Amino acid sequence: MDLIWQSLYLILPAYFANAACTLSNKWNWLARPLDHGKKIGDNYILGPGKTYRGTIIGLVTAIVTVLLQKFLFSVAIFQNISLFDYQQINWLGFGLLGGLGAVGGDIVASFFKRRFNLKRGAPAPLLDQWDFVIGFFFLTSLLISVTWPIIITTLILTLIIHPLTNMVAYLLKIKAVWW
Repeated sequence: MDLIWQSLYLILPAYFANAACTLSNKWNWLARPLDHGKKIGDNYILGPGKTYRGTIIGLVTAIVTVLLQKFLFSVAIFQNISLFDYQQINWLGFGLLGGLGAVGGDIVASFFKRRFNLKRGAPAPLLDQWDFVIGFFFLTSLLISVTWPIIITTLILTLIIHPLTNMVAYLLKIKAVWW
C-alpha cells in the first residue's frame, strides 16, 4: 500500500499540471496556439489545443504543487509517503522540471497524434494517459532517482485515474470528450 501512496504523492505535480491545462481552457488569456496555426502538410504541427496559456498554467501549477509538498513535508504522514526530503531538494527546479515534463510530454504526444492524422480530441490509448507521466519522470530524473516499481505503479494507477477524472470533467462540461 505504501508503494501506491508514494507513487501518487510523487506524481501529484504532473497530475495537477495536466488537469490545470484542461481547466484553463475556459480562459481567453494567452489562448494562442504554440504552433501559431502552422502546419506540416495538411495537419497542424500541434493543433489549437496546445496553447501558451495551458503551458504556463501547467508549469505554475506543478511548481505550486511542489512548494505545497515542501511545506507539508514537516507533517509525519507526508514524510512517510515522500520518496525524498522536499525541504532539502531544489523545490523550484523539481517543480519546473516536473511541470515541463508533464506539459512537454503532452505536447510531444500531440505532435505525434497530428502526424498519425488523429484530430484534436481523438483517442490514442496509452499515449493519452501516459504522455505527461513519462515526460514528468524523464525530466525529474535529472534531480531524483525513482525505482521501477514506483514508475510501473504510477503508470498502472494513471490508467485508472486518468479516465475517471476525464469522465468527471466531461460531466462538468469542462472537456468535450469523455476520454
